[in-house]
Amino acid sequence: MALIPVLSPDPRLADVVSEATSDRFVVARSSSWDRLQWLVRERPATGVVLDSGGLPTVPEPDERIADLRRKFPSLGLVLVFRPHADRVMLLRLGRASIPHLEAVPGDNVRREIARALARASSGGARATVLRALGVQMPPPHRHIVRAALDGALLGWATDDLAAWAGWTRAHLSVRLKEQGLPSAGSLLLWARLLHASQWLSESGRSAESVSRQLGYSNGAVFRRALRNYVGATPTAVAQRGGLDYTLGLFLDECGLGDSVRDTLSVA
Repeated sequence: MALIPVLSPDPRLADVVSEATSDRFVVARSSSWDRLQWLVRERPATGVVLDSGGLPTVPEPDERIADLRRKFPSLGLVLVFRPHADRVMLLRLGRASIPHLEAVPGDNVRREIARALARASSGGARATVLRALGVQMPPPHRHIVRAALDGALLGWATDDLAAWAGWTRAHLSVRLKEQGLPSAGSLLLWARLLHASQWLSESGRSAESVSRQLGYSNGAVFRRALRNYVGATPTAVAQRGGLDYTLGLFLDECGLGDSVRDTLSVA
């Protein structure tokens, strides 16, 4: 299931984040930096929330967060800064210009955290795939792809995707075929591999950890799925561009590859 680790000495912050994001994520509180990194590496985490009051001070917090970004470039980062947060630390973080790091005041978490996580995760597989689809796919079908991308991190099967759409499995298959999309089962598998392809490009992850994150029973099953759908090993996927490589194959599978490439070349 999709995960948001929360690093904080205050359990109430994790509760607030959970209430605000319960439709898409499970929230796991971490009391240590090492535990946080383990959760990101071993579980399907797409973003983290960092409490300024829970950041270790050695090395400097900006160095730790920058290192986290280097290891996991697609990970959305949200910093909750408390009223008495160290101003020097905040200044150093500002100067570091860490990509996809959003800041939320501690007294505004309940109202802002969901939007901040969405902004911070704009470089993730979900956002990247939906941007690529753009206007090339009608909204109803684009919403199904978005649900499949979310469902891939929730362990969804075909029946779950059909239930989300409010259709029978047979009707879902008809609607997908109308748009040239893969079958529901294949769409969910593509969604998992799109997430996997992005994670395989990150230095903080391994093929084995990615397979566990996506619920595969073992690494061999994961490697077989990659080979059957994208014709490459985990190492080769990373070397060929990771998410961009697999996304190109997915768009070709949907009959949209040329349209998207033409749009990008004009832009």
